[in-house]
Amino acid sequence: MTKINSSLARMRAAHEAQVVGIRAQSDFRRVSDEFDVEYEVARQMQTARKEAGLSQAALARRMHTTQSVVSRIESGVNVSLETLARFAEACGSRLRVQMVRDPAGIFSADR
Repeated sequence: MTKINSSLARMRAAHEAQVVGIRAQSDFRRVSDEFDVEYEVARQMQTARKEAGLSQAALARRMHTTQSVVSRIESGVNVSLETLARFAEACGSRLRVQMVRDPAGIFSADR
């Protein structure tokens, strides 16, 4: 095995050990689920804009903001409901929020 291949193998093994350690942490599932929600919001926002045939710049004009703000909004992180509603309206859509029961208790108030 060459020196580079050996180094890559050690790095891969260290990375895999780190992944196992992170997944074993008690908050991993909760944090992972929160990320999934943010990712889904971002995906739906991008889909709505694209289905409306709008670029980020065009949507920004409709929202009276800048393209960089639209890009940040589409990241789905820390976006207010008011901003989501404005985004949806500018795409010719309507915002709908739905709560679903968490059968696994991941988001339980007791945690």
